[in-house]
This record gives sequence, structure tokens and C-alpha cells, in this order.
Amino acid sequence: MPLSPDEPEASVLCERARREPESVAVAAVVDHLVFGDRATRRTALEAYETLVERRPGAVEDAATRLAEHLAADDWGARRRAALTARALVEPAPEAVEGVVPELRALGDSRKPGREAAVDALAGLALERPEAAVPAVEVLAAICHEPVEPVEGGQRVGPARASGGGPLAPERERRDRVRVRAIAGLTRIAAVEPAAMEPVVAGVGDLLSDDHNLVRAAACEVLEAVATTFPDEVAAVADALAERAGSDPEQPVPWRAADALVALAAVRPARVGRAVAPVAADLSRFLDSREADRRRTGATLAVAAAAVRPTALDPGALLEDRLADEDDVRARAATALALSGVGRARALRGFLAADGGRTVVERDD
Repeated sequence: MPLSPDEPEASVLCERARREPESVAVAAVVDHLVFGDRATRRTALEAYETLVERRPGAVEDAATRLAEHLAADDWGARRRAALTARALVEPAPEAVEGVVPELRALGDSRKPGREAAVDALAGLALERPEAAVPAVEVLAAICHEPVEPVEGGQRVGPARASGGGPLAPERERRDRVRVRAIAGLTRIAAVEPAAMEPVVAGVGDLLSDDHNLVRAAACEVLEAVATTFPDEVAAVADALAERAGSDPEQPVPWRAADALVALAAVRPARVGRAVAPVAADLSRFLDSREADRRRTGATLAVAAAAVRPTALDPGALLEDRLADEDDVRARAATALALSGVGRARALRGFLAADGGRTVVERDD
């Protein structure tokens, strides 16, 4: 739906918004935001921001008009409206909050404008996660849908598709949306973990995604919900341990390890069983220059040693950690103590001197 020739230009609306805000039709400003060129949209946004400051009800009126465009029969209008919502997320998130149901409906469809709608919802989740809670399932769905072309009747994997070919631009565009969608889910999971219930079971599947940022964000979601949905996270503990130990792309190993540490707070034995087979790979954490990562490595070492005392042998890196910061040193000492009777005797004096702060807990 093009702009009506009868509508005032955006510059006129902007000037009226400053002088006589009550005389400006908010719907006309939104029309310019949706259908105008770049310069027009910039001016219309200025008019909108002025109206929000000076005219009660401007936000609601804007949301009403934007919702009409999002539900239009014209797919081009729907797509432009969704793109407008995406552009409004940062400067005017309150307007986008008012059209979450329409964005969710478009994002849950296979109609043109779907990606733009999901992108807008992802942006809202990043800015105001509580407002995007109703869109959790829509955001999660697109994360599981990379563009994978088919050649000769066989599906071409994402790795090959991303290297070029006719669908490479579509793949890149979809991946940008997928990364933003899973990033939005990390924000929602952090503030309202219970809202992830409909999708948490499927998040584990994303640990094997081709895109490293999708895998890393999936780990972040699992970390955030570990104490709320421990059974669901425990079900993918082995996959998390594999990612922590051998994923070649950053920041996946660190995020996977953080998720395991969060799960260890409620399911230490399950984490120990997952980590024990890859305990040798904990060196990437224990030998890090960053104390937080060494602390993570020592925490996972404790979990592994508690269920399999021989998992850490020979434990040279752990012994080096006995001169580390207090909490890293305490965890390293506990892991070494659990790894064998001889070491336990050798460390008895150290543990006593540590003030009794090192405590080993088991859930089995």
C-alpha cells in the first residue's frame, strides 16, 4: 500500500508535531515509517518521538496502525511493517510491544515477512525480554531451520551451503535471524527461565548446529534454565561435555562448561558422569589465563573425580592450581583428594588449612 498523495509530507508532520501535536494523525506518521524512503523514515521517526513526548496515547495509536499493516492482505505491506517494527525496537520499543501478537502470528507463518517479524521479536527480546515471552516458541522454531539446499535429491549440509552457490545469500540472511533469535532466547531465559518450558527440550538439539554462535547461545539458554528444568538439561549433559571438551570454535567450549557448572549445582553426579570421559580436555580451562575459566575447570574436575576417581590421573595441572586463587585452589584440592587415597592423605593438611571451605556434595 503506497503512501496516499493526500497525506502531508513527513517534514510537515514533524513540524506540526513540535508546534501542534494534537493536530497530527499518528497513523499518517506510521504510514511514512512503513512506506517512506530512508530520508522520509528518518523524519517520520523524529515526528513519532516528538509525539510520544507531547501527546498522550501516541504509542497506542502507533501500535494500532502498525498492527493493521502487519495483518494486511498485501504481503509487501506486511513485510515492510515487520521491517519497521524491527527498526523501532531500539528507539521506540514501546510501540513494538503493542504489536507482539501480530508479529508472532506472522512469524509463525510461512508467508512473506516471516523472517522480518521474527527479527523484530528477537530485537524486542534483547531490549525488553519480558515483553517477548509470548514469542518464545516462534523464536525457537526458526533456530531449527537453517537454509539447506538440495542437490540431486540429496540435502546439502549447512557447511557446504555456506561456502557459496545460489542459496548462499539466503543462508546468510537466515543465519543472521537465527543468531538473533537464539540470542533473544538467552535474554528471556535469564529473566524468566520458566517461560522456556515449551522449548527447552529442543534446545539441546541446537548443540550440534552448524553455526558456532547458535551452539554457544544454546549453551547459555541451558545454563539459565539448569536449576528450573534440571531433568531437561541433564538429558543433554553428555553433549554439553563434548562441546566443552572438543568444540573447535569459540565461545562454545566456555559456554558449554558454564552450563555444566550450573547443572552441577543440582545434579553433580550427572555432570560428573558426563565430564569424566573427557576429563583430559579440562586442560583448556585449567591452563587458562582467566581465573573464571580455571575455576570452571576445577569445578568440573571435582564433579568428574567424585564419580570416577581415576578420571583426572595424573592431575598435574590440578596440582599447579594449588597455588591459585582461594576458590580455584580449594576446588583443585578437592578434586585431587577425590582422585585417590594417597593424594587425599597428602592434601589433608591443606584442606584443614583452607578453613573447611571445601565441601564435596553428591546426589547419588
